[in-house]
Parts: sequence; C-alpha cells; structure tokens
Amino acid sequence: MNILYQTAGTLLGITPRQLSVIAVIGCDGKSTFIETLALEYSQKKVLITTTTKMRPIHREGITLRLTQQECVSYKAQKGIQCLGVLNEANGKLEALPSELLENIFPQYDIVLLEADGSRGLPCKGWLPDEPVIPHYCTHTVGIATIDALGKPADSDTVLRLPEFSALTGLQRGDPITFDALASMVCAQNGMFRNGRGRQSIFVNKAESDSTLAKEWLHNIKQTYPARFACLAYGSALTNKWREW
Repeated sequence: MNILYQTAGTLLGITPRQLSVIAVIGCDGKSTFIETLALEYSQKKVLITTTTKMRPIHREGITLRLTQQECVSYKAQKGIQCLGVLNEANGKLEALPSELLENIFPQYDIVLLEADGSRGLPCKGWLPDEPVIPHYCTHTVGIATIDALGKPADSDTVLRLPEFSALTGLQRGDPITFDALASMVCAQNGMFRNGRGRQSIFVNKAESDSTLAKEWLHNIKQTYPARFACLAYGSALTNKWREW
C-alpha cells in the first residue's frame, strides 16, 4: 500500500503517448474529478465532453463550444477543450451524436467523458442503459463517497431508490451500511455494470478522515481481489490521492 499522495493521472497510468479515453461514473464529485484531471494534462490536447449531461466548464484556459455546429468545425489544439450542445432550458451540456464524438476523439491525447449522473447525491441505482460508456473507452473510473454511511436510504441520499434497493437489499429508511455501498458499486448491475477498459474506484472527500474510506476499500479488495486496477481515496478538488 502506498501512503504517498499521487495524482489521479499517475494512479491511472495515463501516458499522453497513447490515447486514453476515460469514462467517469458514479456519485458526487465526477465533474470536479474530470476538471482537475484535465488540468493535470493541460499542456496536451485534452477533450472534456459527456455521453449524458454535464455542467459547462467556465474557466480561464478552457475552450468551450456549445453547439453541434461549433463542435463539428472545431479543430483540436493543445490545451483543454469542453465540447457539447447547450440546453438553454436547464443550462447543461448534452451529448454530441455518438458518431460525431467517435470521429472527434482521435484528434486528442486524452478524452474525459462524464458518463453518468447522480444529481449530486451520494448513492444511486442504475437503469440498464446506465452508465453510458462507449465501447472505445480505455478506462472507467467510479467516483464514490462514504458520506451516506449510517444515513437513511431515502430521496435525500439516493437517486432511484427502487434500483438501489434491488442492488443492496435496503428499503426506504434503512441505514446505509458498508455492505450496501459495496453492493451499489460492485454488484453485477451496479455502478460498473457497463464498465470498459481498466476499472478503478476513487473515494472522494476522504482527505481529512480517511479511516472509513480505507476500511471500505479494504473490504472491497478482499471481496473482489482481481476486479479493479486501482483503489484510491483522497480529494477530487485537489487531485491528491492515496492508493490502497
């Protein structure tokens, strides 16, 4: 086990000499993880986009294109580009047509796809067509948090409670346990149900008190010893992680 902080890119084994297409899925922290990982490689050609919906990134140094026409005519360049189709009703970027995205991504060194949604909640149950992970992804990164541990399973903690209950066996109002969180992530129809490439779990918001995160990851490693390429805990905000 490594006690030193490392960046997400280092832990994932990303090398700009070989195209990496990374689908980021899970709960509470995906957008931040994508943005800080993109900044880690800002001297390369980096594409941020979505296969579902995401918040557009308004940040100095990130090129933003908000219509399909702009995305079609745009040429990849060194730096970070965020491409999608703006839905003015909700202010979110929606996915480009899959054929267009597949034609665009080879222009880049690193492609980061927000491939899931949780409405900011720490737990979720997935529909059969979720997460939306293209076949050409080289990595799937699941963002988890243990914020909901001990809290009741309800609309304040869980998106799609019936599907979550099917994964975990918990009913509305039951306290959320370690085992339930592990089932949510690792069960056959859970977070990684459509995973592609190298699959990794990053436990977010565990930079100050990591004891519970380490215990949870230890249980996953014992139960699923060969399932994941990397298990890590730390902060998506600072892009500082420790491998477990």
